[in-house]
Amino acid sequence: MLPKLRVAVLMGGISGERQISISTGRQILAALDPDKYITVAADPASLQVSGRSLLPQDDDAIPPLHIEDWISGANRPDVVFIALHGRGGEDGAIQGLLELLGIPYTGSGVLASAMAMDKVMTKRVLRSDGIPVPEDLVIGPGQQHPVQLTQRVGDTLGYPVIVKPSREGSTIGCSIVRAPDELAPAVDEALRYDSDVIIETYLRGVEITAGLIGNRNPEVLPLIEIVPKGGFYDFEAKYAPGGSQHIIPARISGQAAELARDYARRTHCLLGCHGMSRVDMIVVGDQPYVLETNTIPGMTPTSLLPDAARAAGITFPELLDRIIQLAIENCVSDAG
Repeated sequence: MLPKLRVAVLMGGISGERQISISTGRQILAALDPDKYITVAADPASLQVSGRSLLPQDDDAIPPLHIEDWISGANRPDVVFIALHGRGGEDGAIQGLLELLGIPYTGSGVLASAMAMDKVMTKRVLRSDGIPVPEDLVIGPGQQHPVQLTQRVGDTLGYPVIVKPSREGSTIGCSIVRAPDELAPAVDEALRYDSDVIIETYLRGVEITAGLIGNRNPEVLPLIEIVPKGGFYDFEAKYAPGGSQHIIPARISGQAAELARDYARRTHCLLGCHGMSRVDMIVVGDQPYVLETNTIPGMTPTSLLPDAARAAGITFPELLDRIIQLAIENCVSDAG
């Protein structure tokens, strides 16, 4: 019998997606096979060094992350399952810490995580390889007078548009702007979360997502069509029970499906993703456009990657097994 792997599940964190991360982490802990794994939970939001908390603890009852325990000894994990979302978890920061500690971890590395989290950088990379993305303008705080910006958006993109922070997830700080007088408040809201804001053409079409599993040659899981209950795939539609309908396979043409799978695979590889990713797209006619890439997709009861895996005949525990094995394989490959 093989020895059990010690798996630390990192959950919580300091981003606006903290509660989603906790839900993801608890789903993972509950599904990991106790015959294969010894599991522990840790919250980097209450990181401790030399017995002192660097960040305040809250009332979520998740044990703090003790760095000393992870340097050596019996408590050092064999692999870390990163269940963090947003800043500090999905942007390469925690990945860099684990690289320094020499501990294998699930998902993408520092560079891929940072690039995928930055929507401006992601779009530059995808455009360079000919992958279609929506047209956009990028602005920072105080870069343009509101009246001038409103005119510029009307002339170059037209209304409606989507306004969102460059480095944020779960549609936090994201707004649909349907008229010029709604633009300035939407930009101000997005600037609360990031110094760079993307104003993007609002494309009307079929919203789909492609989940991927793998390192350098990823498997594209069945495409999912997303139908939000309220018409916009916002925070509530993503995470509230019944907030959206997931239709598998997506109701798009064969040509669009083939292109979507190709774009998803190329996006995963261009950004250098590992383990898993989820590429969100919108299909207009037969043409998919890539919206963004998630390097740590949610694992909550309403999440898309587990749904896609299930449609491919992969149970949730099997999905977790594969992600952990890919993390170990990637670590061995890098070491070699």
